[in-house]
Amino acid sequence: MLGNFENVGAFTPHCNGTRLRYDQACLEIITNETVSFWSQYQECEDCMLLETVKIQSTRGIVLDTISPLRYAIKNGNGEICNGTYEFGEFGQYSINVTEITKDECLPRMKAEPDAAFLPILTAVVVLLSMATLWYIVKGIGKRVVAGRLYARYFAREDNELGSETRVLTTEASVPRSPTRSRLRSLDIFRGFAIALMIFVNAGGGGYTIFSHATWNGLMVADVVFPWFAFAMGEALVLSLNARLRTSMPRWTAFGQVARRSLLLSLIGICLSSVNVSWVNVRFPGVLQRLAAMYLIVGALECAFMRTSQNITPGRSLFRDIAAGWQQWLATCLIVAIHICITLTVAAPGCPRGYMGPGGLHRTALGDFTLKNCTGGIAGYIDRLILGESHLYSRGTYQKMYQTVVPHDPEGILGILSGVLVVQAGAHATRIMLAYNHARARIMRWVFWSIVFGVSGGALCMFTKNGGPIPVNKNLWSVSYCLVTSSMAFFIQAVLYFLVDLKTKWGGRPLYYAGQNALFLYIGSELLKKHFPLYWHMAAPAHAQLLAAHAAAMLMWLAVAVALHRKRIFVTI
Repeated sequence: MLGNFENVGAFTPHCNGTRLRYDQACLEIITNETVSFWSQYQECEDCMLLETVKIQSTRGIVLDTISPLRYAIKNGNGEICNGTYEFGEFGQYSINVTEITKDECLPRMKAEPDAAFLPILTAVVVLLSMATLWYIVKGIGKRVVAGRLYARYFAREDNELGSETRVLTTEASVPRSPTRSRLRSLDIFRGFAIALMIFVNAGGGGYTIFSHATWNGLMVADVVFPWFAFAMGEALVLSLNARLRTSMPRWTAFGQVARRSLLLSLIGICLSSVNVSWVNVRFPGVLQRLAAMYLIVGALECAFMRTSQNITPGRSLFRDIAAGWQQWLATCLIVAIHICITLTVAAPGCPRGYMGPGGLHRTALGDFTLKNCTGGIAGYIDRLILGESHLYSRGTYQKMYQTVVPHDPEGILGILSGVLVVQAGAHATRIMLAYNHARARIMRWVFWSIVFGVSGGALCMFTKNGGPIPVNKNLWSVSYCLVTSSMAFFIQAVLYFLVDLKTKWGGRPLYYAGQNALFLYIGSELLKKHFPLYWHMAAPAHAQLLAAHAAAMLMWLAVAVALHRKRIFVTI
């Protein structure tokens, strides 16, 4: 049921005197005896029901609506009834215990829930309308406005559409010569990833779909990091190709890669360790993970890369594979090491191959031995080498699974599987260097998208919690890396077709954001709790949060536009 459109933003319901927040509903238990309400989220895989509240007389209880709820009502003689139900935001429900005649008890809806996703639809319509209006005004300006006025505001942008580029640079730096150009679709892809990352890091409107998956599975927030890593792999090969073609020594090129990795790591440690003492500095992090993957793939490319002028002609069907088989062999060995460690090495007190969240996991099956097994061997390695105090301690799984040991989603073992994502991005560029025809490039990007997608799906049996290796962002499982790389290959093919080949879309302002992606990410992390990018709201609804978080994203896109206008490109 979509919900009640009339109630959206009109008022905030109360429950037993408590004002409901977004993603909350009210369930009234009608009883004339003392009963207890036991519940558990369906998202919590194989978790036992926990006592939520004891009720002596009729009263309402507040429930979260982030996941369908499994529940049971018990009295002194045992279980009265049970059920599973998906409660809606701000919905009012009731269960009359005195009228229960069977084991299953479903709530009766007293007031319809709000249409919680209506603000998303509204935001999409508003943004599309703004974009359409901009292009309409721009089109009118081309025909009506005086030539000098048109040249001042639009001519430079039109010239940027250009034609299909072949010799390309990737690092966000001031062009050294007017003959060097950029792969526009790469910048747009990177800009899209960073804009989405800013939005979800700001809070994503409070929507579960824009947050990270609790453990297994894939949400919107889970794809932005690997997409950015994929784009980094693309840029790495483009940059190295340009440098090595100028006869730069490979050791010199590797020194530049190592220097950039070190700077990324240091910046990342500073960003992820705010207002803490040395004993609580977080060593893993987003930029640290990017730096490690960049260093490994950069080393492989510096050692084995063939520049575009040295790629052997002929064997056109496999030219991209022939040009990078050594890098892929090394990458496959690294991924094989990751799989072997994950599936064959057992953490102390945990079963071999365990990849679950620990805590309450499998307690519904009578297994209470996994309490300290969060993350399996990956989590154990991080706690052993880095120490618990240096790990991330606010995971999305903690509240639901009630875990007691920390697990860092950017830990050590995930670096090995993450190399696969960066190498996939490198291969996307290798395809472009090996083939001059647009059709050959697009067909191979789509082909690899299918190969990666099917491989990732096979590892998880195309299910959320099934298969030998489920899709899991917290562990950067191999299936997760394959699936997100598959998406990235496909998006790259679509953007290349629309932007670089057909020039149907200029990609602004995402194009500008992609030129200064690292600067935007660092700036958004430093200032995300400062006005006007953030302001406190006493009792916000999804609509208010969505507006605030979208506004923060748009402000940073405006910064990207301003930097582009001033020809400022920040890099390290």
